[in-house]
Amino acid sequence: MFNVNRVTLLGNATRDPDALATKAGKPLSIIGLATNHSWKDAKGERKSEPEFHKLVCWGALASFAADRIRKGVPLYVEGRLHTGHWEDKDGDEQSRTEIIVDRLVLLSSKKAGEADAAEGEREEEGSAA
Repeated sequence: MFNVNRVTLLGNATRDPDALATKAGKPLSIIGLATNHSWKDAKGERKSEPEFHKLVCWGALASFAADRIRKGVPLYVEGRLHTGHWEDKDGDEQSRTEIIVDRLVLLSSKKAGEADAAEGEREEEGSAA
């Protein structure tokens, strides 16, 4: 039996990326993304519900994201779900689901003179951390 863990999102950056690095110096960027689910209710009225996602980019894709993404920029994202688990300082178990980004496309550029679309892809799995 096959398993699939694939996410495709189209939304807007909720803030500028947090550009970080691991202890080993590998680039890491955290991006907030907002998407909307829209539908019509039984009365025919349009409804909308926002959803907020945490995107995690590694390596060259993290550097690309830190340099190019700004709050409000529309993004196309492909990746996979990852849920991390840990205990907080009170010993309570916590968890958070995030999207590990494989592909990121800027659908609009904020910098004058740049193309309308720019794209970055994640490095291969075997790259050093």
